[in-house]
Amino acid sequence: MDRILLSTPELLAGLAEEASELAQAALKYRRTFSNINPTPMTGPEAFEKLLEEIADTELYLDQLFMGHAGRYAHRIQAIKERKLERWKERMKL
Repeated sequence: MDRILLSTPELLAGLAEEASELAQAALKYRRTFSNINPTPMTGPEAFEKLLEEIADTELYLDQLFMGHAGRYAHRIQAIKERKLERWKERMKL
């Protein structure tokens, strides 16, 4: 992957923007599952938008951690595993 010549602060700003758009796309897709708060967007359209926002977010993450992903991968994986265990415990309630 090519390195985009943006500073770390600009990459962080872009990541925040894309993460916000990802959240909005997830919420829009959720609305396609019921008629409680209908949206004119169809389920497949909303899902495609969600995929697009995932890709945008991942691009910023890739740029931020380019060359350093291996350094942090084990830490991120450990955090994910800990959070997944906590999630499973909560689901037992």
